[in-house]
Amino acid sequence: MDAYRLSHYRESIGQRAKTDPCDARLLARYLSSEQERLRLWSPPPQAYKVLKSLLHRRAELINVRVGITLSWSSEPLLKDELARQLKSFKQAEQAIQKLLHKVSKEAGITENIKRCKAIEGIGELTAVGLATAFMRGHFANGDAFIAFLGMDLRAKDSGKKNGPRHLSKKGDTELRRLAHNAAMAACRSATWKPYYESYLARGLAKTQALVILARKLCRVAFALMKNQSEYQPNLRLQGSPAT
Repeated sequence: MDAYRLSHYRESIGQRAKTDPCDARLLARYLSSEQERLRLWSPPPQAYKVLKSLLHRRAELINVRVGITLSWSSEPLLKDELARQLKSFKQAEQAIQKLLHKVSKEAGITENIKRCKAIEGIGELTAVGLATAFMRGHFANGDAFIAFLGMDLRAKDSGKKNGPRHLSKKGDTELRRLAHNAAMAACRSATWKPYYESYLARGLAKTQALVILARKLCRVAFALMKNQSEYQPNLRLQGSPAT
């Protein structure tokens, strides 16, 4: 049971107190109305947790390295020390990369990583992230996979008013960051540049077009992993704004 949703359910019914008896009644009420919609939770594989942790630790390492570089580079007295620190950061990053490769091989997702890397713009880290996300559960279709990544669109409409769409951002933040980086690289490739520019021509902002491209890349990666097929660029389809 999702504690986050249950907390909002408490607020929606106007329950002010939070005590053990109140929580028991809340759970009973929630189950009586929502039990048919609940799904059985299954624990993630150990490799999923390890790979996800390593990806986050690497991201934290890079953030610290960038911060120190920006802070120390303007001080000449710290030039030698900065060089030593950057060397240490590089060694730590390489160690994490080796661990990612080792755990990925043990988890049996190496082939899926290769399939994802074949897509223009998707590098080693993004491929590992997508393959890791894919092993979390059985996704019925690409929409379910996109929703798991938190890249599904949340609608806010009322009557005749159509509100702007925003990403739900309910998934892993690091995976979304990697997908966005992949889109930034893919938009410069011969395969995906027409697809990206077709949305710019429709008046969308660069960020919006990049999000659309990132979603598309994730859908293609999901299809490859789901069908265990190899990537074949479709220039005609990728140059079309229809998705």
